[in-house]
Amino acid sequence: MNRIVLIFTLALFIGCTDNESVASKTSDEIYSKLKAENFASLDLSNFGGNDWTKVCFLGPYNEMSEKALGFNWQVSEFTDVLKSDGHNVIVFATESEVIEYVVHFR
Repeated sequence: MNRIVLIFTLALFIGCTDNESVASKTSDEIYSKLKAENFASLDLSNFGGNDWTKVCFLGPYNEMSEKALGFNWQVSEFTDVLKSDGHNVIVFATESEVIEYVVHFR
């Protein structure tokens, strides 16, 4: 019986967890690289795959993702950036699509 309660509790927690509240692997890697460089520099070519041609940093309350990227992609559909000043969003993109985005906590 305890096992069933534990499984149910874990399933409920995972089902209700907002992915943005959990640090992503890429965000962790970015922090590790920054720390290794004593926060002096970061080589972004190691992130976001090989296909991106530009990277955009979207700060808190940024409603201008479409303007910054040059194509239709609303950051508010994928993150809570418009509701929180606790993170930035790093967007790796081509001229027409987002390849990867990272919610990076401040």
